Amino acid sequence: MRRVAFALIPVLLATGGLVACARVRTLSVVASWATSDASRTEVDSTDEDRVNAELDSGSEAAPFLAVLRAFTKETGIEVTYQGTRDVSQVLRSGVDRDRPPDVAVLPRLNDLQTYVRSGDLHALDDTLVARERADLAPQLLHLEGPRDGHPRVYGLSVAAHAKSLVWYVPGAPGGPGTQHPPATWAELLRLTGDIRARGGVPWCLGMGAQPLSGWPGTDWIEDILLHQSGPAFYESWAAGNEPWTSARVRAAWKAWGELVAAGRRTDNALLTTFDTAGLGMFASPPKCHLDHQASFIVRGYQSQDPSRGFDFFPFPTSGPAATAAAQEISEDVVGMFRDTSEARELIRYLAGDPARTVWREAGRHLAFTLNAGTDPTAYPDGLERRIARTLTTGTRCRDASDMMPATMTAAFQSAVLQYLDDPALLDRLLTELDTVRGRTPEDQWMGLPCLSA
Repeated sequence: MRRVAFALIPVLLATGGLVACARVRTLSVVASWATSDASRTEVDSTDEDRVNAELDSGSEAAPFLAVLRAFTKETGIEVTYQGTRDVSQVLRSGVDRDRPPDVAVLPRLNDLQTYVRSGDLHALDDTLVARERADLAPQLLHLEGPRDGHPRVYGLSVAAHAKSLVWYVPGAPGGPGTQHPPATWAELLRLTGDIRARGGVPWCLGMGAQPLSGWPGTDWIEDILLHQSGPAFYESWAAGNEPWTSARVRAAWKAWGELVAAGRRTDNALLTTFDTAGLGMFASPPKCHLDHQASFIVRGYQSQDPSRGFDFFPFPTSGPAATAAAQEISEDVVGMFRDTSEARELIRYLAGDPARTVWREAGRHLAFTLNAGTDPTAYPDGLERRIARTLTTGTRCRDASDMMPATMTAAFQSAVLQYLDDPALLDRLLTELDTVRGRTPEDQWMGLPCLSA
């Protein structure tokens, strides 16, 4: 018996060695979607209870966590997710310490440019093979490589948001009613004046946001400029090729000031956050009637009395008829910071139909994409389907301040806050913005064109 026992030892040791060498495949992901518990920002994709709790809470991170869980079940790769509002700062810290996440989802497109130039971001051309790219084309971000200057795919858009929308509550006392929403700037000015004449507050203004306030105001300027001057001028301005003091840019600021009565009763807007401002539409009586906000605001509206419906109309044009079809959008874009087989598998999974289906269903049909193969009828008939169509048709121009260098964006955000408080500062503010533009190196600007269906 002893000989048999001793004979088994090498076998057991060898087996144990094989088990010890078996590696659990893992990867880390950072994104800006917040979890329901601010004190526990990290979630493991294998933690069923935690993922289900996030889904039950309807947190921002919940749909993406559902996608990561499905990815883990399909591939066996475990994912650690970190949600943070200040994803740019967290990512910068990780890169500087040579400890970046494997994959990051970035809401600011210019961050991609920064990391491409520094060589910290890996191209995705070999990860997303050509045969898969027909419908993916609108989702792929091509940037010039750090060494040879040749355009390569460095980003995959995984979530899209329509921004050229104005929200209202049909039938609200003193509001815009339900018939014939304004289709032109003149009609929008008339509606705003009518609401004000009846003693109401036309616009729900909230400039506050974390980590940086002011971007709701930059959205306004961008949308007006796009619909006044058209996509070609908008692209050139976003790429840093047009002076802020130009007549067209100045006209956009003046138009916003006139519409929202800048300097008059706008002090609360500087203290109100973007996600609470529009809730005033649901008060009884309404505290305000119109909210210029992106499609991601729907979740906040749905938290109100469900018996009070809400709707949107497209941002009115004030330029040539061709600008009516132009829409401003924003995106969340995936970049790969560690070139590993696990990271490549996740990128490929996020580019596929199964991930989009899980995301849409877990997001309660409020998760949208730029994918050209999107079937809007997959969304419920109503505003969800209309938003899906907005994001896959017409001319879609990316958020300009998301593409601008960080210093330019920060100055832009600060300027809109100052202008809203005191419109008499406009000329000085535009001159200061032009100074920042002139001092920003040319290679820090992005030149991404608008998308056309």
